[in-house]
Amino acid sequence: MEAVNIQFAPETGTEEQWNEAYARLADYFRSYQLHNRIRRTQLILETLRRAATAHKKDPSRTPTTHSIEQARLMLREWLAAIYSDMNLNESQLEATGRLGFHLSGGPARWPNFFLDKDNLPDAMREAMRAAVRTSGPGMSVSKMTPRDMDLGIVSDVAEDTFDRLGRHPILRYSILVGIVGGVLGYLYHLLA
Repeated sequence: MEAVNIQFAPETGTEEQWNEAYARLADYFRSYQLHNRIRRTQLILETLRRAATAHKKDPSRTPTTHSIEQARLMLREWLAAIYSDMNLNESQLEATGRLGFHLSGGPARWPNFFLDKDNLPDAMREAMRAAVRTSGPGMSVSKMTPRDMDLGIVSDVAEDTFDRLGRHPILRYSILVGIVGGVLGYLYHLLA
């Protein structure tokens, strides 16, 4: 593990703004379940240095905005090295990378290599790629032929009722006359 270099002296922005940026970055990296405080501090300081350079060029935006932007840029660069041959757009790359990092057990197994594209272990790269390859829905050939709907007990009761009515035509016509008479009676009552 490399030594932590704490030298950080931005030329623009106030101390409060940079403290806020530090706090937001700590939350951002904690969301990746990076519990190793030394590694998290290294990432925060590296991100703040990049954000200070960006803030010097464009002081109209806050240091927090530059910091989160730089953190996401670092994440995309790291993920691009891992998923280089998968033809993913920017949002797919971030989503796939987050999913792959967590499904592969990255926070527990390789916390010191998070965002370290130069020293990325092959086992971590392959585990992240395998986690994403196997996480999607399995493709299977299906047929579009109609199948009977299963309505549970409703279909059983209806089938038994229609079966009985089919065997007794007088009962069937009596029920039909009763329903038609009820509807006509109801309409007469409404219109009268």
